Amino acid sequence: MAKHAFRVAIEKGARKEEFGDIFAADVALYAPMLTKPVRGVEQVRNIVGLASRITGPIKYTLEINDPRQSILLWNGKVDGFTLQGATILVDGEDGRVREMRVLMRSWPMVTLFRNAMHKELSVRVPADFWEVGSKPIFTGQRVFTPIALKPIAMAPGVELHSPILARSVKGKAAVEAALKMAHAVQSPSSYTSVIATPKLLVELFDCDADGYPMEGLWVSKLNEQGQINDLTVYLRPYSAVTVLRNKAKELAANTKEFAFLTAEYWELPKSA
Repeated sequence: MAKHAFRVAIEKGARKEEFGDIFAADVALYAPMLTKPVRGVEQVRNIVGLASRITGPIKYTLEINDPRQSILLWNGKVDGFTLQGATILVDGEDGRVREMRVLMRSWPMVTLFRNAMHKELSVRVPADFWEVGSKPIFTGQRVFTPIALKPIAMAPGVELHSPILARSVKGKAAVEAALKMAHAVQSPSSYTSVIATPKLLVELFDCDADGYPMEGLWVSKLNEQGQINDLTVYLRPYSAVTVLRNKAKELAANTKEFAFLTAEYWELPKSA
């Protein structure tokens, strides 16, 4: 499968001016640190160029697509710490990107990224783009998509790479407890896309944390027995994820079942 043009540009270290031919004129960027979309080629390529400098060099680990979108998984660095991201690209009929959404993990590393971006962009990007703002007013019952899969068993040695924890959680019992903790704060998910292969399951979903909207991505790797042995979860935007993280941390501190999630799971180590 040919690489997406955006990935090619990032891998060759293209200058921001070169992204003009990749983006549609009215392209919308849903950035990991912002709660509102940024629109237009000039704004989007400036932000993409800055993000690439802060997190680069980026190494892509997976590219997968369906008829609606391309999903690029990648690893970068910020202040020496590994930052993981997922870039979701929706192309128009002309082949140019008309929508770009970027999700990241984990919260301590994303905090470093967010702060670096804010330092450079706070003059140009209004303050309300960086904050959760007022909770959306929902009328009636929430509508869930019909996309769903039956539960897939986890392998005994499954490993979870959480969007809110600084280190991975290992072992079925611990992973199930960590997920239970997050789901006690996070709302039920409404799935928007599912891409599956015999050894990989990618699920896009919408949810909220204490009423603040989030978008998430689950990436499950399956072993030969069809069990999940590696699970990575990405979320955006940062301010809503912060609500999730802080409430989950408070819950863990006051719940015996989650007591194994000690301080080192929540904060960065002293050195990368």
